[in-house]
Amino acid sequence: MLIVRGKYRITSLSTIILPPISSKVIKYLVKKYGDESLSKLISSKGMFKPLQISPLFIGSKPLISRGIPLPPIKPNSVLSAIITISCNDIDPAVMELNGVFKTPYGNLAIELIELETVVMNKLGETLSRSKFFKIEFLTPTVLTAKYMIPPPLKVKSRKLPERHRLVPQPSFIFSYLLRLWNSIAEPSERIPGPAAGDWEAYKLGRLADVTLVEIDYKLRPETVNIGRDSKGRLRRVRGFTGWVIYECLSKKLLPIYRKLLGLANYLGIGRSRGIGLGLVRVRAIT
Repeated sequence: MLIVRGKYRITSLSTIILPPISSKVIKYLVKKYGDESLSKLISSKGMFKPLQISPLFIGSKPLISRGIPLPPIKPNSVLSAIITISCNDIDPAVMELNGVFKTPYGNLAIELIELETVVMNKLGETLSRSKFFKIEFLTPTVLTAKYMIPPPLKVKSRKLPERHRLVPQPSFIFSYLLRLWNSIAEPSERIPGPAAGDWEAYKLGRLADVTLVEIDYKLRPETVNIGRDSKGRLRRVRGFTGWVIYECLSKKLLPIYRKLLGLANYLGIGRSRGIGLGLVRVRAIT
């Protein structure tokens, strides 16, 4: 399986009025003007989408509404965005998106400036062999409290109200990442093996809480607007941003954690990754 990441430069040719989640500008461009294969992938349903679309950035600042409308983008402003997909039978050329376009948000020019392709099984190699790593949560990360429900209770848990975690507990992060990995991997690439399922994700989550220790952290809860529903009601989600430094106490599990964190570097963590939430940066600390 391949992971393909495209980095884009966007220049505003008029005043741009952004939606609460600015990644919708990129989604509009892909669906209207992009390759059909990429458009279908973006429109796909499912909990573990094999893609992430970042919000628009000005410099290093992601443009996401945290309760008030985003300010208009002035003409001739330069922004950036990233689209990442996992694929096995899609030509990386589908990431091409260049030109000048009219959109409901304003007129802009977009250019693909970098295309990166990495083999899924090679993920995490850049994290070295250090037992310390830092996860930076660049956009609000949303982890549902149901990720660590034992598999036999999964059906009964549907009666519980949906709530989100406001701290990055290791069990929730790594049970989620293992499910994401196994949902997009070829059978031979699944962890720990071809038949891996919900039980393996649950067990790894439990082990993560025992084998990963917080060394330092700086976190804050974040509420973000993600638009309106079909009845015009404003939709909000609550997650967290900031960073955590972990120490891994298990040499045996460290290679698995590195692979999963390598995937997180490309596809993010948690819900609504397809609209830019859960964008993270992971690096080893030596």
